[in-house]
Amino acid sequence: MRTRLAVVALACGLGLFSSHLAAQVAQAPRTPPAPNCLDARELAEMRQPDARTLSIATTDQRFFKLELQRDCPGLEADDKTTLWGREGWICGGGREFVRGAGQDCPISSSQPMAADEHARLARLANQNTPPTLAAVQVRGNKRPGQRGFRGTPSYCFAPRYMRAWSEDPKGVVVEVSPVHSGGNRYYRVELAGSCPMLDRATSISFVSGMDLGIICGNAGDQLVVQRETLTPFAGGEPGSHSSLSRPDPGRLSAVAARCGVSAVYPKP
Repeated sequence: MRTRLAVVALACGLGLFSSHLAAQVAQAPRTPPAPNCLDARELAEMRQPDARTLSIATTDQRFFKLELQRDCPGLEADDKTTLWGREGWICGGGREFVRGAGQDCPISSSQPMAADEHARLARLANQNTPPTLAAVQVRGNKRPGQRGFRGTPSYCFAPRYMRAWSEDPKGVVVEVSPVHSGGNRYYRVELAGSCPMLDRATSISFVSGMDLGIICGNAGDQLVVQRETLTPFAGGEPGSHSSLSRPDPGRLSAVAARCGVSAVYPKP
């Protein structure tokens, strides 16, 4: 299940109703029963790194890890997978389950997590999907049969929408267009190792290792750093300058280096 409108059944009193209908009615912000509770009506993305784990991103940029009581493979691949919980809350307290891929899977726990952990689990889920088609989806419904290397704003950004960048001890922070990045304005880009060229770098760019046009921390994703340096003048004939002329102080030359990208995730 990729970034799309959630289809979630909610238990209220004696009846059940779909959030697909409830979403049409403006609702006041809800207070979770506990800090670890996921509001299923805010589901934006579901990824499945293994048969007993779901990684969830919500529309308000929160992230949750759901553990299932038993193996339930294939949930992410089913467009009709739904979350069920009393009044739409998933807290891991019982009577909550995931329905999809022809099965009902009880949820044993729900825990909030950071954006970098969701990005790691989403990449893992992506690696576990047999690659047959290269595709990128930022918003919209999942197309039937869509497989392969995929990217979402939860752990990818498109360098063509980059506006600015800065360096910090953890790597690089890039500013992008929120309109083209799922509402995210900043992304942290973690590097696979040290990148000394970042010091006094004059410009940076990114190269997708899979030629997808997006950077997700996939194998081969690289940060390209350029630095302009002043080299002493080395041309001309000795004594070619008159006593009134000023010697050429030097010339600017560009030096480039590549540094591996290990992870990408939104930065608040």
